[in-house]
Amino acid sequence: MSEPITLDPSQYPDTSKLIQEDDTPLDSFINEKQQRLLTEVLSGYQLNDGIPFIVAANVGIFRNVRLPAIVPDVFLSLNVTVPDNLERQDVRSYLLWEFGKPPEIVIEIVSPTPGNELGSKFTDYALMGVMYYVVYDPLGELSDRPLQIFQLQGGRYVPKTDLWFPLVGLGLTLWQGAFESMNRTWLRWCDAEGNVISTVEELAARLILTQSQLTETQSQLTEFQSQLTVAQNQTKQALLQGIQLGLQLKFGSQGLEILSEISGIDDLNLLQTITSSLLTVEGLEDLRQIYLS
Repeated sequence: MSEPITLDPSQYPDTSKLIQEDDTPLDSFINEKQQRLLTEVLSGYQLNDGIPFIVAANVGIFRNVRLPAIVPDVFLSLNVTVPDNLERQDVRSYLLWEFGKPPEIVIEIVSPTPGNELGSKFTDYALMGVMYYVVYDPLGELSDRPLQIFQLQGGRYVPKTDLWFPLVGLGLTLWQGAFESMNRTWLRWCDAEGNVISTVEELAARLILTQSQLTETQSQLTEFQSQLTVAQNQTKQALLQGIQLGLQLKFGSQGLEILSEISGIDDLNLLQTITSSLLTVEGLEDLRQIYLS
């Protein structure tokens, strides 16, 4: 992780003359969507150990008051928080002497508009101390590799062979799918297993699907219970018919005097016991003791 920059407040430079908002337009709607996909998805997301962080798009980073800002498409910085009062001149942009450290990750999205992603920015971010520099080139403007990641070593960037950032607890992956009804390849944050961090819309869709599945399951359970009740009633009627026949054969018309009592029994196991006992009981009182006990 980058070493903190410590300055006494009296050493802070005058920021009143810094040009922090130049209203430069974005390259395209696609880039704007891609930037939001990388920032909004982490809104409310909790990193390892609850580390605070800032993830932002198109926010200027100043490493020196005498130099113009560098405005990455997206950056992520750990152990910092957005100031409460963003109206203050000294916190509208990411001033290294205010936040005390550079971002851990900077992402540049290459478009047909020249951006010096592998030129001056490559050098500037290294001088700034950004640990990981990501160049996403979906149109192949710079090379045939859509995604290049570099790691700072000895003050210079070297290619990083994997897509995981251990300092941050996040990774990046190329994902084919639809975001805001646009189906294409997107650059997305992911966990250690490569599972993309879900958007609010994806979480909502998953919740709706889960609720629908739950409703379907409850409907199936209700139908099963209904069928079970019908089957139990049919079994009871069959047992009562057998008991009625047994009472008539063994005790004649007198045996039918207790049939109304037995008909009120819903326990199928007890009715089965009564049916079996008709072969061995000596009298009606003996049979009555079976279901009254």
